[in-house]
Amino acid sequence: MKQNPTRRDLQAIETRQRIFDTAFQMISEFGFDNVTVEGICKQSGVAKGLFYHYFDSKADIIIETYRDVDDRFSGEIDQLPLNTKPIDRILLAVNFQARYAEEKGLPFTTQIYKHQIDTGASFFSSEKRAFYQLIRRAVVDGQENGDLRSDHDPDEITRLVLCTSRGITYDWCLRKGEYDLGKIMERYFRIFTAGFQA
Repeated sequence: MKQNPTRRDLQAIETRQRIFDTAFQMISEFGFDNVTVEGICKQSGVAKGLFYHYFDSKADIIIETYRDVDDRFSGEIDQLPLNTKPIDRILLAVNFQARYAEEKGLPFTTQIYKHQIDTGASFFSSEKRAFYQLIRRAVVDGQENGDLRSDHDPDEITRLVLCTSRGITYDWCLRKGEYDLGKIMERYFRIFTAGFQA
């Protein structure tokens, strides 16, 4: 039987979130390389040791963002009607990516993309991530019910979906957010997904 969180548990959750939110704001404003753990601790009003209690390093702030993506997207998938078409689940995934990037803002999203290769790359690109697995499940379901072409491996299609959505988001950062990312993501993926529909 699951116990209700204690006051201490709730305080720990609040402290960890405060550290993350502070780091998020500082990285957005000053850039990842210009933010220190000491600065994050000072701004959030916690001891340095407490930062390392919750995060292994500053790089964990980047990884935490990916975990947040996975958790929130999993929640959205859970709310979908059971008869939602696989192609619509794939479109939901890439549209979610666009919404998340716009919500976090251009400065932070740009910082995330600048540091993906050096910071948290193994987690970001892991095929064990919930985000990857939920897209793959939609692909497999689509192939099994005849909605999607079955002449390509589901992992290949899933990786192609993610490569394309990352590329669109990267272009949005490169162009300094000059267009509506959500609208472009939707439009381009409507064209893109036609290529692997049965």
